[in-house]
Amino acid sequence: MTRPSNRELKVLTHLGEENALGPDDFKDVGEKVFSGMLKKGWIVPAEGLDGRYRATIRGLTVHEGEIIFKGRWKR
Repeated sequence: MTRPSNRELKVLTHLGEENALGPDDFKDVGEKVFSGMLKKGWIVPAEGLDGRYRATIRGLTVHEGEIIFKGRWKR
């Protein structure tokens, strides 16, 4: 698994498992970053919310032993 870019990491940190956010919520992250994360399986579309996404556990696992949980790093 590749390590997320700084922009992807920023999005994943803010999403956590509960928040549903989209490109409009970030001034420096666009649709292209979100579509790449969607292809990688790191985010999924939020049900009932157009243009919003939620993080998957795969997206929250940056690499072995390091998990982002509700915006905080857990080891």
